[in-house]
Amino acid sequence: MAMKLLPNSTLALRKFNKYLRRNVKDQSASILRLWANQCEFVFAQQLRRSQQIFAHYAKIWEERALRELLKRFRGQVQRHAKGFMLSSTALLTFDWERERIELESVQEHMDDFQFLERLQLETIYCKRCQKRKQIDSRVEGITYCCCPKNVTEMLAAEQNVYTVWEPYIEQKRMITWRQEIKPGLFAYKVYVEYPDVTAEDFLHVQIDVEYRKKWDNTAVNLEVVDEDATKGSNSHIIYWEALWPKLFANRDYVYNRRFFIDRSRRVIMIVNKSVEHPKCPAKPHTQRVHEYWSYMVIKPTTAFNKPGVSFVLTYFDNPGLSIPKYITTWVAKKQMPDFLRQLHQATVNYAKAKKQNETRIIEFWDKHKDPGYEYPPDTLLGYSTEDFTEAQKQEEESSLQQVNENLADKNATSQTLALATSKSNVESTQLNEKGSSDSGESTLEESTPAKRTSWWSYLYSYIYFV
Repeated sequence: MAMKLLPNSTLALRKFNKYLRRNVKDQSASILRLWANQCEFVFAQQLRRSQQIFAHYAKIWEERALRELLKRFRGQVQRHAKGFMLSSTALLTFDWERERIELESVQEHMDDFQFLERLQLETIYCKRCQKRKQIDSRVEGITYCCCPKNVTEMLAAEQNVYTVWEPYIEQKRMITWRQEIKPGLFAYKVYVEYPDVTAEDFLHVQIDVEYRKKWDNTAVNLEVVDEDATKGSNSHIIYWEALWPKLFANRDYVYNRRFFIDRSRRVIMIVNKSVEHPKCPAKPHTQRVHEYWSYMVIKPTTAFNKPGVSFVLTYFDNPGLSIPKYITTWVAKKQMPDFLRQLHQATVNYAKAKKQNETRIIEFWDKHKDPGYEYPPDTLLGYSTEDFTEAQKQEEESSLQQVNENLADKNATSQTLALATSKSNVESTQLNEKGSSDSGESTLEESTPAKRTSWWSYLYSYIYFV
């Protein structure tokens, strides 16, 4: 039985080997090609499925993360809504408590006139003959020094706070010094006298922005951006665009302005300092000046409301441009005196407009009639010791005039009675004497000045009790 199965199995193996040789060995290349294609197809299917699964879960995660982020943000906004609104509002407001110009920071400039006296002695007066040195040109009415220049003495001069200021420009009632702060950039100190304008008019011309637009043709744009609400602060934020030549971009300034009035020293000071303000971002067509400061100290000759004023202006600005020295000198010597003349004429015209009761001038004057004081104000608004003394003097003069008028009336009455009781009078003589007495009385009435009264007299009792 086993012998019969063995040949059959051997025959089956031979047939199987023959089949393999005929179908596999001869067609192995095509079979391998089919196998590779099948593997590639299966791998591509699995890869595509994995990519779809990954994209699906990534999208689910992104949406979930976005929803979670929005949920948390909404919770934060709801929880801190008040603080969020306050912080967003603070970005558009100006911190006056931090940026306000305090008197302590500018106190030394109150004594600029004392500094100017020493500055003149150290820089423009000869130490030998005590006469004036010539700066750039001679001014009529001034006697200048004729001493020979001593080079050794000039080289041996010590540098101090006064000699660092170089005399620069001199004209009638105007002297200018300069000091180099940075290479090619100078700070200027200007002393000017105006004998025919008052200190209070000059102050109002300086702070009246709308009026400056009329007389200053270099002010392209000038406006008050912000104002300190603190009573008596007299602080404002000013935006000013200044006209420059055609080859240059206009310069614009954003600065903090504050003025002080010190009646004890009898001076007024106006301070300007550049500052950043959220309402005044930099503009593309202008060049912003970030370094600018000025101190103007105004001193009346007699009183704030009397003609005669002088001022010392110290200022510096960095226009952001290196200009040759000879061009800077030419511009300064030409434009500075012209601007000071325009300023003087503007103050004269301002006083005339105020006398003619121009509406806008009067409204501005009423608003700033009693400017704020850094020191405690007087008891009465608009009241000062000088005004009281002047009013008292006027009252005394009026009372003396009243006494003189009474004496004159008594003398005239006695003369009339004596003439009427005289026995030896001729008719013509009586007529002449009558005419002479009439002319004398009329002359007396014409020569007697008008009685001057002051409204301060009604406040004497009040001031006494205060």
